[in-house]
Amino acid sequence: MPAVVGAPQTEGADMPTIEQSITIDRPRDEVFAFATDPDKITLFNSNLVEYEQQSEGARGKGTVDRGTVKVAGKKFDFTTEITEWQPGQRMTARSLEAPMEWELTQIFEDTGSGTEVTFHQEVPDLKGFFGKLGDAIVTKMYSRDVKSNLESLKILLEEG
Repeated sequence: MPAVVGAPQTEGADMPTIEQSITIDRPRDEVFAFATDPDKITLFNSNLVEYEQQSEGARGKGTVDRGTVKVAGKKFDFTTEITEWQPGQRMTARSLEAPMEWELTQIFEDTGSGTEVTFHQEVPDLKGFFGKLGDAIVTKMYSRDVKSNLESLKILLEEG
């Protein structure tokens, strides 16, 4: 099983946070290019039903994406905007239209054996979207999904 570190974190009752990391035995630029390519994201992200870049031109700061995600049995559409784009190093996106706000950062760092990828997502408030499941349970479930998605990314890049 691929090594993955991380766990759901709780920064107060109203700030669910997910952070997971994995080391992938591939060059950082290659991992970044694959992991941020809108045509490849659904290959390793099991939560995404569909995903596509909406804005024209090269991917970067200001790019708008649209997708449909399924989390804890609930499906919803969303639109995001990339707010930070450092090729080969870091990408941050925030929700524009969704049932709840979030910010997602992916960090790519060189390690002795390849690239460490860190997925960090904060949701200021789930706004009761998941009903009786509650923030803590949904955060734990989603953290497992993120861990599995990173493991799938690793397999695709190392064995694909």
